[in-house]
Amino acid sequence: MSDTETPAGAAGSRGPAGADGADGLTGAAVAARATARPGTPGRTDAADTPGAPDRRTPPGAVATVVATVVAAVAGGAATLVLWYLLKTTHFPSFNASFDSKALATATLCVVVVVTAGLLHLRAHPTWRPATDRGRRVLRAVTEAAAHLAPAGLVVGALGLPLSASRLYLGGISVDQAFRTQFLTRMADTPGYADMAYPGQPSFYPGLWFFTGGLFSRVTGLAGWAVFQPWALVTLAAAGCALVPVWRRITGSFTVATAAATVTTAVVLFIAPGEPYAAVVGMGVPAALVLGRRGLHGGRFALLGVTVFLGLSANLYTLFTGVTALTLIAMALAAAVGGRTLAPLWRLVAAGVGSGVLALVGWAPYLYRVLTSPTGVSGRAQHYLPLEGTELPTPFFAAPLLAILGAVCVIWLIVRSRSGTARALTWGLLASYVWVVLSMLMTVTGTTLLGFRMGLPIAAILGVGGVMAVVDARSVGLRRLYPQVMTPRWAHVTNRVLTVVAVVAALSFVVQIPWHQRDEIDRAYTDVDGDGVRADQFPADDTVYYKDVDAEILAHRPDRTGTVVLSDEQSFMAYYPYHAYQAMTAHYANPLGQFDARNSEIESWTGITDPDRLRAAMDAATADKGWAGPDALVLRGSLTGLDRDGYGRPDPGTTFSYRMADDIYPNNPNVRFRTVAFHAEAFATGWSLREVGPFVVAVRTD
Repeated sequence: MSDTETPAGAAGSRGPAGADGADGLTGAAVAARATARPGTPGRTDAADTPGAPDRRTPPGAVATVVATVVAAVAGGAATLVLWYLLKTTHFPSFNASFDSKALATATLCVVVVVTAGLLHLRAHPTWRPATDRGRRVLRAVTEAAAHLAPAGLVVGALGLPLSASRLYLGGISVDQAFRTQFLTRMADTPGYADMAYPGQPSFYPGLWFFTGGLFSRVTGLAGWAVFQPWALVTLAAAGCALVPVWRRITGSFTVATAAATVTTAVVLFIAPGEPYAAVVGMGVPAALVLGRRGLHGGRFALLGVTVFLGLSANLYTLFTGVTALTLIAMALAAAVGGRTLAPLWRLVAAGVGSGVLALVGWAPYLYRVLTSPTGVSGRAQHYLPLEGTELPTPFFAAPLLAILGAVCVIWLIVRSRSGTARALTWGLLASYVWVVLSMLMTVTGTTLLGFRMGLPIAAILGVGGVMAVVDARSVGLRRLYPQVMTPRWAHVTNRVLTVVAVVAALSFVVQIPWHQRDEIDRAYTDVDGDGVRADQFPADDTVYYKDVDAEILAHRPDRTGTVVLSDEQSFMAYYPYHAYQAMTAHYANPLGQFDARNSEIESWTGITDPDRLRAAMDAATADKGWAGPDALVLRGSLTGLDRDGYGRPDPGTTFSYRMADDIYPNNPNVRFRTVAFHAEAFATGWSLREVGPFVVAVRTD
């Protein structure tokens, strides 16, 4: 059986020495252990992993780690190369033509059909080449295609539609401005720095942004310009890495490929706008399964979930927290059911290990919190949109998700004794409990951001649906209808189910670009950091940013360390100046005293004397430790302009600044209001230049 993998049920087949409890047993070995009492450490359920035609002994631990790294690197590299090639094309904008939509559909069809076809050839001996060399070539091509299939989905669903724009999904609007600002900061000064306030460690997990900053330096792209390729590369790398992980879990290359590609497709459909959260959401189902196996004695599985929790804590802490709480619940259930403390000790080991990894990114902030005399005033959880008042039901978002969600729930009930099903059930229940708790937390004046849980819920349902379909295809129908389902009819039924599954997958993945069309459109209608609007329509006031930047640099040659007060969110996102005030309260560093800064700024608007204004700014620096603004970018006009735009303030006029207030629990949770600085307060001690609609005031004393 050089090319035919060991089928589930082959007597005596066993995993490699040292394989994790549920990872390395198949066939008679599994059946022999299936009678063990539920909940005992090391127990492997007979139906722990669905069977498949290509089921064989899972790869060893080291082989899985190597394969995971290689798959991630290959997927990311292939995506980067394709992204670069797409940037040499001249496709019309997505919001003005259907050309890129057609190309995206064709690409996605090729990815799904080719991958499914190669897997079919690999699993059925009658369709294989006659020679050993031909079989080896087919095997290598199939391995490569399957491992790179998630990358193909990312390029087809997002890369092609975005090829004529330099911005990512959502452009520079709303939350993407904050993310772009963080990435710009890390591209300029990689490290622990806050995106806005100088001298403060970042409150937001920075691993994705830190590595993106390094990627920016390697490629020579500006921080804002690296957002799109880095998002595509990391999404593709995470999706490709899931193939060897699920192969280790299931022992089936076909099931692993299906689980990884479906997970990637679901994430691209539900929430690709936050790539750092999306890559964590992709790994949640696998982490749940590995976590359960680790709690029951699988050392490699325990190590895997430890690394996942540690890294994800530096990417998107919300999903990390819910996953950790799920593992705690599973450990308690295992300890009570098995009457042993072993699962709890393993949980402690995973917690300590993941905590050490998490501290790599969180230690500077936690230290500052413990030593700060002013405390913290975070508003990150002050957000409750309409979807936060509803239970997430992603299975109603598309027909395929509805089918996968339905069969997943049925499978979780039918296979309730399966370790994999139990792990996914725990994860699903924990996610919904978190959503409900988030709603209840509103009575305390905050939330748990429960609306974000739609992504891991969708990923769990998608993976569970794949397991259910594979289980039914392999053994379910023959068990339900043993008299009707003869081997011949079972073979025909399997082929029909395979074709239906491929067609359903096609119908789903080709919807992704259209489902994300509003976010894609913003990438074309927003103006990028070079002052270009990708759909070729006239740009807005962003075109003046280069001149604003040049004026500040003329007086302050280093952007890093230069503090700017401005309400121009895009300017602060495109250029790595530090901000005197963050964009909004819920994205402001809790150590930065957002409300106090607002009050200070508003007090300046009542000052008319230039000396008093500068003295007030200096007093805030001395009393509160805030670095004062070196420059202000406000809206207004000057009088007596020379040919370069320099002028003097006109007494009686004002310069406007738009201030953001946190008004949670109202929705929207942010209110913008305009305050006005007296122009004469800048008559001395400042260099004033009018640039388009802006007045750039740079302190000179």
